[in-house]
Amino acid sequence: MPGQSKDELLTVAETCRYLKIAPRTLYRYIQTRRMPGFKLGKEWRFVRSDLEQWLRQRPTARRRKT
Repeated sequence: MPGQSKDELLTVAETCRYLKIAPRTLYRYIQTRRMPGFKLGKEWRFVRSDLEQWLRQRPTARRRKT
């Protein structure tokens, strides 16, 4: 997303689009505390730079041998 700050706050919908995951998956990550986020009032928010760091720290999936 060119021209946007790394510290931009994202909503659930924006985070799902950014990560290309379903809202159900996002809420599962939130419930298991595997994803950085916080509640602002009744809604969840995510800091873009925190998500980028979280993505970099995640182990990559191993490929199956065929």
